[in-house]
Amino acid sequence: MTKNEQITNKRSRKAKPVRGRYTVVLLAGAVLFCVAVYLVKTYGQEMLWLLVSNERDTKAAGAPPREWAVRLEVPGVDNLHKVSERLYRGAQPTKEGMQQLKKLGIKTVVNLRSFHFDREEIGDTGLSYEHIYMKTWHPEEKEVVRFLKIAIDPNRTPAFVHCQRGADRTGTMCAIYRIALQGWSKDEAIEEMTKGGFGFYSGWKNLINYIGELDIEKIKCSAGLTE
Repeated sequence: MTKNEQITNKRSRKAKPVRGRYTVVLLAGAVLFCVAVYLVKTYGQEMLWLLVSNERDTKAAGAPPREWAVRLEVPGVDNLHKVSERLYRGAQPTKEGMQQLKKLGIKTVVNLRSFHFDREEIGDTGLSYEHIYMKTWHPEEKEVVRFLKIAIDPNRTPAFVHCQRGADRTGTMCAIYRIALQGWSKDEAIEEMTKGGFGFYSGWKNLINYIGELDIEKIKCSAGLTE
């Protein structure tokens, strides 16, 4: 064997472990990707907060340009805020939380989650219940219209709207409420949604885009807000 052949063989032997490690890394990455896809397809946004909770918003510095939702401290209801006299928002309430909402004067609970029902928590409180299945990655106009119809019904308000954390899906509905019912601009509503201290995840840019592209007049007409 020539000297050049010996050198080539040594290089081949050294390269094999490197290629082997590279293959292992690729396989591990593929497995993690498949697991992530499975979790999203199976559990949807109910699991995503575990992955992104450290990237959520904090309260914006300085006085807000509009009267943003006011935070309330009530046992059993995390992230509770008063949006208006007709609307409150927050995270998933416990059974005690539902009782506290009843004492607060809430008439209707609107649940935006996909895989959780509130019947057990509501119990015998007498609260009216609406379940609107809202997907964070794909909100639909029919969901918005249904929510707005509840929000303008004097027999069903004050209403409390929630998802799991009271941040992203809830924030989207409340932002549209601000625009359609209270005359806020889209920029003003989005600013409150993303900087109001609710925990909005900046990765859900599709929700911001959805609000920006939403035909508000069409939504108002469908919800019975225009003559």
